[in-house]
Amino acid sequence: MRRSTALLAVIVSSACFATLAVLARLAYAEGGHPLPLLTWRFAIAAAVMAAFLAVRQPRALAAGVGDIPRYALLSLTGYGAASICFFFSLRHISASVATLLLYAYPAIVAVAESALDRERLPMSRIAAVALTFAGCALAAGLLDSDAVVNVSGVVLALGAALGYALFTLLSARLVADRPRLVLMTYTFALSALGIAVVTLLTGESLVPAGWTPRLWIILALMVLLPTYAAVVLFLSGVRALGPSRAALISTMEPVFTVVMAGVVLSERMTVTQWAGALLVIGGIALAELPRGARDVPAVV
Repeated sequence: MRRSTALLAVIVSSACFATLAVLARLAYAEGGHPLPLLTWRFAIAAAVMAAFLAVRQPRALAAGVGDIPRYALLSLTGYGAASICFFFSLRHISASVATLLLYAYPAIVAVAESALDRERLPMSRIAAVALTFAGCALAAGLLDSDAVVNVSGVVLALGAALGYALFTLLSARLVADRPRLVLMTYTFALSALGIAVVTLLTGESLVPAGWTPRLWIILALMVLLPTYAAVVLFLSGVRALGPSRAALISTMEPVFTVVMAGVVLSERMTVTQWAGALLVIGGIALAELPRGARDVPAVV
């Protein structure tokens, strides 16, 4: 793939990822609930990606069976938990703010890596962490005396950031040499299974008999855009650009989310929240600039 094509692939991937929060809010307006939506989203996406791998990389897919315990750990403690937190946060706060708070995860990863490796954070990382957390505080309205802060939504969105940070750290240590597409396929499948169990334990139904045609269309878009297309495009771009540059370009996702939420959901942010958004995006870019380890796309 040419570098210009790879660049475009990563930009489009970021735009696809950015649709998730907007689509979730639209699904709630149609009567959808977080747990059943997540279960069906991950189950269908896993089936599609498994079919793709069965044709293109059947040996890699089969070899992944031996890593199921590791994938289960990643799914249940990191990815699945992060997805649940993120989807529930969207019932309390706007798509724009939830996404900005989710992107605290690179700063969390930077601090956690420093602690685990017993290395001092360089000044660029310290600045990135400070910018990100200050931006999150502004975006959440914590420093705005006139803002009404939805504590539940903020805590859930930050919980999603923590879960995704855990997924990023564990995947780098447990399955760093595994094909990324295989990793995501098993992660989606096991997340679907785990969330299905949680759904049934909470008394909710997984039967979509009462879903409206519009809700089915929204679910199909969730599977197609932020789950399947976003992952495939990002990973294809990584091969040509390298993980560090691709990760840096993917920081455009919060920008796309804010724009889409404004157009589709008529969300409006205050001047303080816009300042927070700029700080978060700057912090993400600074955190990603010196590192090349992250090659797992930021999708929940």
